[in-house]
Amino acid sequence: MDYKLIDRILALSNLMGQADLAYIEAGPELHVSSWNPGAAKLFGYSEDEAMGRFLNELIPVNKRDLTACRSNQFLTCSHVNAKGENILCDIHYAPIMNTKGEKLGVAVLAKDISQRVREKESLRKQEENLKDIFGFAPIGIYSVNQAGRIVSANPEYAWMLGYESAEAIMEQVSDFAAQTFFDADKAEAFMLGIRESEQVIRFRCRLKRKDNSFVWALCYAKTSWDEHRRRNGFNGFSIDISETVRAEQEIKKANEKLKMLSVIDGLTQIPNRRRFDEYLSSEWRRHYREMKPISVILCDIDCFKLYNDSYGHPAGDECLKQVAMSISDCVNRASDLAARYGGEEFVVVLPGTDRKGAMAVAEDIRTKIQGLEIRHETSTAGSCITLSLGVASLVPSVDNSAEDLVALADEALYRAKENGRNQSVESTGFKTS
Repeated sequence: MDYKLIDRILALSNLMGQADLAYIEAGPELHVSSWNPGAAKLFGYSEDEAMGRFLNELIPVNKRDLTACRSNQFLTCSHVNAKGENILCDIHYAPIMNTKGEKLGVAVLAKDISQRVREKESLRKQEENLKDIFGFAPIGIYSVNQAGRIVSANPEYAWMLGYESAEAIMEQVSDFAAQTFFDADKAEAFMLGIRESEQVIRFRCRLKRKDNSFVWALCYAKTSWDEHRRRNGFNGFSIDISETVRAEQEIKKANEKLKMLSVIDGLTQIPNRRRFDEYLSSEWRRHYREMKPISVILCDIDCFKLYNDSYGHPAGDECLKQVAMSISDCVNRASDLAARYGGEEFVVVLPGTDRKGAMAVAEDIRTKIQGLEIRHETSTAGSCITLSLGVASLVPSVDNSAEDLVALADEALYRAKENGRNQSVESTGFKTS
């Protein structure tokens, strides 16, 4: 007895059992002589049910082909087995020959491939779905190799950058960083993120279009690897956010305009009381640190109520505009501020200015207004529009405040009116030289 042959047969049988393969043998008349568990599972007949029956009755191969079989044969077919299960199987069958070349029967090896086919079909559908998504996605998708060439892109990415097709952008873009970023610093930052962090998330930038214009985009990218875990480039996608950026810019402009309107007097178009308060507070803190003088001039149009009563409010409004512009014209330095304080009152802030300089500016303003020669026949100060001005100057310290400075200027303005109007009066309290 050939024990080695028996061992080999047993080993082969064990392997077929582990591999879930059906193995069948039939004699010259096609009567089944061997039927393993894999055959029982695949075709639905137990060994007892199958033994001695015609092979062609149990498997989906006809009698003529089994009888005529002289070489290895193969087919894939669909079959409803004895349990009513619809299976798809690969079937190999071959003649059993003796050493004299005589056919002793047929051997069959079969495997259920239903699950494999289903998985393959599912994978095919997934690939088709991904291809559809890639082709019709409303965001730009691309792949870049290690040399910086775009090797894959969807139509949206091509159109976003002004190329006529995905094929065109792949053909024409060989240097991703230089050809797709509008700003060189952004290109450098993006590529650094890929090299160092292996990914880029929510990267906002301007992408360069083929015609050298740009489109605002939100970009994402991640390093890709080959089968040996070596970098071979990166994959990314970009979302066109140009409309969003334009909307943000419009909102920013609107907010700036609103902010401007909130600190500009609607009638005279010079800064209003709110802007004056903010500016004086800011400058007071700065001058406190630097220990420098700051001055304020309060201006009041003389007998303005009488002017309105005599000439009407439209004429009064026009007068206020002319006075405001003239006061602004006398304030020459960028750091100086002229504002409407309220009604017919105006105020001037002179940073870094002592009492002598402030008095000089006040007299320039008074002379300028008088020189306008706006008729005011009902005024007690003269025949035209004039100003009374109160001037105060302080060096900020722990012993005084911005409110003190305004109060001193107001006190000086009161004395200017009491003394006959159309004059500049310096505060008598807390003077600085």
